[in-house]
Amino acid sequence: MWYFAGGDAGFYFAEQLKALSWLPVVWHTESGFGESSLFRLWFDYPYQVFIKLLSSLGLSWWMIDKILWFVVLAFGLYSSYTLGKYILQKKLPSIFTACIYVANTYSLLLFAGGQVGVALAYAFAPYVLFRFMQSADSEQQTIKGALLDGMSFSLLIAFDLRLSFIVLGVILLYQIFGRKIRVRNMGIAFLMTILIHAFWLLPTILTRASPSEVGNDFTNPGMLKFLSVADFSHTLSLLHPNWPENLFGKVYFLQPEFLFFPLIAFSSLLFIRFIHNKKQILFFGLIAVSGAFLSKGVQDPFGSIFNWLFLHVPGFVMFRDPTKFYLLTAIGYSILIPFVLMRVHMQLKKILSYIVFALFLLVTIRSVFIGSVQGNFRPLMLPQEYVSLKKQLVEDDVPSRVLWVPQKENFSYFSKEHPFVNANQLFKNSSIADIPNIATSAGFIPKLSESGIKYVIVPMDVEGKLFMSNYVYDDTIPKNFILVLQQTELKQDLRYSNIAVFENPEFEEMIATVSGNVEIQQRYANIGVAISVITLIISVILIICL
Repeated sequence: MWYFAGGDAGFYFAEQLKALSWLPVVWHTESGFGESSLFRLWFDYPYQVFIKLLSSLGLSWWMIDKILWFVVLAFGLYSSYTLGKYILQKKLPSIFTACIYVANTYSLLLFAGGQVGVALAYAFAPYVLFRFMQSADSEQQTIKGALLDGMSFSLLIAFDLRLSFIVLGVILLYQIFGRKIRVRNMGIAFLMTILIHAFWLLPTILTRASPSEVGNDFTNPGMLKFLSVADFSHTLSLLHPNWPENLFGKVYFLQPEFLFFPLIAFSSLLFIRFIHNKKQILFFGLIAVSGAFLSKGVQDPFGSIFNWLFLHVPGFVMFRDPTKFYLLTAIGYSILIPFVLMRVHMQLKKILSYIVFALFLLVTIRSVFIGSVQGNFRPLMLPQEYVSLKKQLVEDDVPSRVLWVPQKENFSYFSKEHPFVNANQLFKNSSIADIPNIATSAGFIPKLSESGIKYVIVPMDVEGKLFMSNYVYDDTIPKNFILVLQQTELKQDLRYSNIAVFENPEFEEMIATVSGNVEIQQRYANIGVAISVITLIISVILIICL
């Protein structure tokens, strides 16, 4: 059976689905030597509950991962169409809003890369923006409207905190831009959001979680230049720098046809004197330019502005990867371009403008149809050897860790009894080139034994992305790893041919480690869940009754 398991997409065996908890899990013992998930609990817990619910209904992962990506597509089409209909007031241009928003290179690479949380947030963001824009424009402010706004924003945070931060900025900017600040309704909506997300806010605030506990992803500015991969010409053209292969670090030349996107979008300024909602069109032009400017990160021009924002604006530390701001350009263009098409159509009295643009849009994403875009566009089949390995680990009741060299593959099985450890977790600051030297050193086997590692595995590279040389799969890399491991005291399990499984005969039984603050954080997280559930129940009752 085929699975959407490319890139960051997860994969769950039946045993892993059964082990999922209904309560939030702050400390994951199945990862390395134990890992705090507090910094990402805003997504992990709702995602975990959704998967647990579907699996409890008898659905296998084969069905669940299809449902997840169908939800992404449905959210993307519906929410962008809804926003387009609100601004443009007509059905056909609103359909093109949905097409542009869903079928651009940034959106398609979110799917290809298996980034389900970011993809869900990207898909849902236009609806959240629509809700708050409608509330800001309405003369009649209602409690029910504020509760619905809060509910939608809470769901957006559950998908991705970073994109929620961006959408919040757009919401506040819209109210300032239109001089329609709705303090009471905004207060109700955000109070509701805080209460719904008490399951992670409570332990984070009350235990004063430090950056060392929640990980360096939010706090380290050192990687900004490395991660600012897009230049201004790419971002302004709504062209993802890694399109079409989606290989990080491999930036492609600008494809000149994409320059028509900003040309068409900003030609909307020629028509605004003929319409009544001039401010709204100018607003979407502003956020489109802002998104293009911020998506390039610290690259020229004026890259120092992004660096200053990163260091001084609260919350901006989440954007070490600046491409998240492609969201703004996608939203802006998905309104501006259909607006231009609508005005041209009104002048010519023919549908030709829509047909020509539809063909142009298909040309820009032709890489999808010719097979250049891979990842989830090429669903994967579960290799039988991974099933056999899973069965072996499930039957092995002696707790031990599994070292994956250089790192685990998406179909790798892991559990509390057999946590996975990637090579760079065990051997700090080591690169893939260092592994052969480490494996031949005198301290290699003792290091494995004291770390409770029984199995050392070189995975089957199903996607062909683990073992790469100059962005091309190189089968000599895993062969070299296997050859080196064969020369150690490890015993190879010859029942496996596509993956290399070695056992450490000197391993010591694994000892689980737990951080000092975890028990307190877990207690507050459980209390927070109760607050979240009560808030949701009361909110739903009020929405129905009001």
